Amino acid sequence: MNEDVLTIDLSQLFKLLKKNLRLIILSMVVCAIAAFSITAFLLPKKYASESSIYLVSKVNAETGTVDAAALSANSKQVNNYMEMIKGKNILNKVAKELNIDVKEVQGAISVTNKNETEIMDVKATTDDPVKSQQIVKTLTSIFFKEVKENLKVENMMVMNDPEVDKVPVSPSKKMNTLIGALLGLLASGGYVFLTFILDKRLRTKQEAENFLGIPVLAEIPYYEE
Repeated sequence: MNEDVLTIDLSQLFKLLKKNLRLIILSMVVCAIAAFSITAFLLPKKYASESSIYLVSKVNAETGTVDAAALSANSKQVNNYMEMIKGKNILNKVAKELNIDVKEVQGAISVTNKNETEIMDVKATTDDPVKSQQIVKTLTSIFFKEVKENLKVENMMVMNDPEVDKVPVSPSKKMNTLIGALLGLLASGGYVFLTFILDKRLRTKQEAENFLGIPVLAEIPYYEE
């Protein structure tokens, strides 16, 4: 008797999967619907608003082209401005003007640089589309005022004003529905595979000989009435 080696008959496994195909499909559909419903009606939605700030490079009066030195300086200065706009001094003023907690402002905003260009993207993500727009608008306004008064910087402009976008950026219905269907597939497929592994019945002559280690001398046919 050979009890130490686990062998898997793939043909039998595929037959069992085919037999339970309806169960697998039903499980995928149910889990996908559940994931979609939870995403659409239960999970909190997040809304984003953003604006882009451009550092204008000086144009050489003689050649009519952008000054290379100014362009290089602006690119290097972007990182400094990114840290400044996220600083406590500016965030406190934004929170005070909007009458919200400074931690909420800090957790909502993100400032990025497009491929080391002279453009800064300022984005706010909250549970309210209007609040997201107000945070970005107030933040850029206060930032412009600060750099103008304290650093005497005049070469900044807003490329696009923040808008109230009522389409949530998260959670993603499509992604969560797909994940739900995948989980349904894994759960039902895993169940079928587990029942196959735990099923110790000997169905064929070959299985009996492999399991017992002795030849089968006779077979008794079974007929369903």
